[in-house]
Amino acid sequence: MQDSWLSEVMSREVHRVSGALAEKDEAQAERAVQQVTNRPGFSYARVPTDDARTIRLLERCGFHLVDTGVTLEMAGFSVAAAGNGRARLAHPEDRAAVENIARCSFAYSRFHLDPDIPRSLADDIKAQWAGNFFLGKRGDQMVVAEQGGDIVGFTQLLKVSGDTLVIDLIAVSHTSRGQGVAQEMIRFSSSAFDHMRVMRVGTQIANTVSLRVYQDMGFRVVSSGYVFHHHHIRS
Repeated sequence: MQDSWLSEVMSREVHRVSGALAEKDEAQAERAVQQVTNRPGFSYARVPTDDARTIRLLERCGFHLVDTGVTLEMAGFSVAAAGNGRARLAHPEDRAAVENIARCSFAYSRFHLDPDIPRSLADDIKAQWAGNFFLGKRGDQMVVAEQGGDIVGFTQLLKVSGDTLVIDLIAVSHTSRGQGVAQEMIRFSSSAFDHMRVMRVGTQIANTVSLRVYQDMGFRVVSSGYVFHHHHIRS
């Protein structure tokens, strides 16, 4: 499946390889994957950590592991502890500040962990991802944290499955970390959308700081998966 947005950002053809490939005929599945990877461009796949057969198939096809992700959920929002009043819903004029935070704040995303993707491109992917909210292309709502007149963090939110609120992207500026900004934005989100029953977030196993923050707030791990990348540049 072609990823049109990522193809545009990366200036090359990007495909997502999806499905439990090893549940099909393995030889047929391998041929299907190779049809994608033989074309110049970039391909990626997300696989549950217990799907050893699909993992083996992807490795045979030249994919390399770049990330181990975990998904956490919290059922029954905690709307207490409003914080310091820094969190609010985003305004259109927040776009530049949000994009700048997104461009400078990530180190553990699958793009940043892939040694074949330049850091500048990985940063730009995150900036455009966040900026897409203001263009009406991604996200149902955004919460920002403002301190001293400056935007110091943002949380991009998606509503899925009728009762689940997903933290699609979250970041805090380097100078404001360790001050409870992320926790305050999450609590504000849970209060503003208290009709939702579940809050979900994904992070990387390498991002131990984020994992501790989520678990301390009551999130619990519900699934895990590997992310594989494949780069094919025409010789």
